[in-house]
Amino acid sequence: MNSRHQSMGERNSPLLLFQRLLHDRKGSSYFDLMIKTLVVITLMVTVLSFLGIFTTYLNLNHICRRVVRVVELEGQVSDKAYDVFYRLKQQTGLSPEMIIEDVDYHDNQKIQLRDTFTITMTYSHPFTIFTPSFAPPVKIMIPMRVSITGMSEKYWKLSD
Repeated sequence: MNSRHQSMGERNSPLLLFQRLLHDRKGSSYFDLMIKTLVVITLMVTVLSFLGIFTTYLNLNHICRRVVRVVELEGQVSDKAYDVFYRLKQQTGLSPEMIIEDVDYHDNQKIQLRDTFTITMTYSHPFTIFTPSFAPPVKIMIPMRVSITGMSEKYWKLSD
């Protein structure tokens, strides 16, 4: 269709204006590059912050597994198990709570051979969303829970 025969409304229609803007893109590649770079950096920072949560969960799992193994070898929840627990808390910087459950104790807090027990550790990890310059950081507490069941490997000769 010839432009001489177009009416006034067709020349300034939004579709034609949009097409003209798409064809006239001088310098817009710089803006595209800046926006894409900003998006990539934001995604990388988000992934790295979630990596911290995953690392904290792995540390909590490691602490629980080590304490369970000590209790399995000792056949009781002894001072050695608590020493390992406190040493690992200090090394990782976490402060979980430890609960020992589902256990049948015999003479003087001993766990007989092949008796099972469960150690549960809970921890709340603070996840910082953002830190404004004029206020305290905005945080979300993420609850974590690890339960590991173990079996005593020590035979106790019990008194009748």
